[in-house]
Amino acid sequence: MICAKIPIFTGVISLRTVHQKNPLSRLIHSEFFRNIVTLISGTTLGQIISLAVYLILSRIYTPEDFGVFALYMSILAITNITATAKYELAVMMPREDHKGLNLTGLSAVISVVVSLFLFLMVIFLNQPISRMLGNEQISPWLYLIPLSTLLNGFQQSLNYWSNRKKRFRTMTAASLGQSLTNSSVKVGAGFLVTGPFGLIIGSIAGQFTGFLTFLGNFLKHDRDRLPAINQKDMRSLAREYYRFPKYNMLHGVTNNLSGNLPVFILTSWFSAAATGLYSFGFTMIFRPMSLVTTAFSQVFSQRVITKENSGQEILPDVKRLLVKMFQFSFIPFGIVAIFAPRIFTFVFGPEWETAGTYTRILIPWLYMVFLSAPFSFLPDLFKVQGKALLIDIIKLVIRIIAMAAGVSSGDIELTLIYFSAGSMVVTAYQLIWFYSLARKADLLKTGKSEKKA
Repeated sequence: MICAKIPIFTGVISLRTVHQKNPLSRLIHSEFFRNIVTLISGTTLGQIISLAVYLILSRIYTPEDFGVFALYMSILAITNITATAKYELAVMMPREDHKGLNLTGLSAVISVVVSLFLFLMVIFLNQPISRMLGNEQISPWLYLIPLSTLLNGFQQSLNYWSNRKKRFRTMTAASLGQSLTNSSVKVGAGFLVTGPFGLIIGSIAGQFTGFLTFLGNFLKHDRDRLPAINQKDMRSLAREYYRFPKYNMLHGVTNNLSGNLPVFILTSWFSAAATGLYSFGFTMIFRPMSLVTTAFSQVFSQRVITKENSGQEILPDVKRLLVKMFQFSFIPFGIVAIFAPRIFTFVFGPEWETAGTYTRILIPWLYMVFLSAPFSFLPDLFKVQGKALLIDIIKLVIRIIAMAAGVSSGDIELTLIYFSAGSMVVTAYQLIWFYSLARKADLLKTGKSEKKA
């Protein structure tokens, strides 16, 4: 390692020369690239550990346990959307920091109110909800939904504030701490208690660790700003950014209900084991995929919003990132599409081969999600959340029709094929729309410049 470092220090001048001439070198030395690496590096370690732990989890938990856990997480995915009314997405939008801070406070206050409502709802409607979901094993775990929702609301609010302040190391530390805690608790509890207890408690413990990391950093850097958070400003900003609860919250609920539709359908019409196999395979692909897209989205959105607010063109950045995402992902997704069942059998054991089969079916849809995810903030930036909501409603309807057709055949693989095909088509349209939004924004800037000239 020491020898490898010598050329770096002895060739500084030549490196600078290359940096000036080579586009790849300019990218590597750019702030954008450094921020991406900061987010991915620590988070990658956490995700690698988390995914590696599944080698153990697949041997101490059953597909039925994963099925109950998948149902719990699917419910949580929907309640998490309502936790902040999606005001955390607006934290990065204002130019003034005090507005971003009050939006962070507003999101946290809403999280408390929503969690209390959910707690009362679970107390009085536990059994009816369990029966409606088609799996009464979820009944005792519903009482933990309000706590998980509260922790997620706090964490997301502080995450977007950290992103606004470019505290990418804090975001990385929170993600890494959450993954490590989540994994260790799942393994430890799995050896001590049977059933899905360890999976669910591990998830909550991870959330708590992530929240504490963000909270500690916030108190360290922004404790003196707390008096700036007040009811008057929060109310004013709630009205100013009304589009986020009006469109983004409903959009989020629709999108998450749509994305988790297979879990609800498979649980009700097939079995918890089938749900567990599906969710296991989906997790193995979606987690590493989400790691990359989230990191790109967090840094890319901050960069593009800053450029848009200062009147600079953004389409070149969109083009560049889209090309890089395509080049980066084509071969890995292709390998999974061809060899997924063999990979799952070799890594996790023959009882998980079906999970690999289900995963292969989902690849066309997941590939389009990977390409489009980093640009999903553009409708918020250009205040066209209404159309984004309409597209997701159409996606939900198409998915319901597709899965209904599959269920009527009694074939679970055919059900997933219909779901994946319909999802891929709509997601591809979303990607084209995101690109057109950036193009129209730049054309508008060009038109204004010509008028001024």
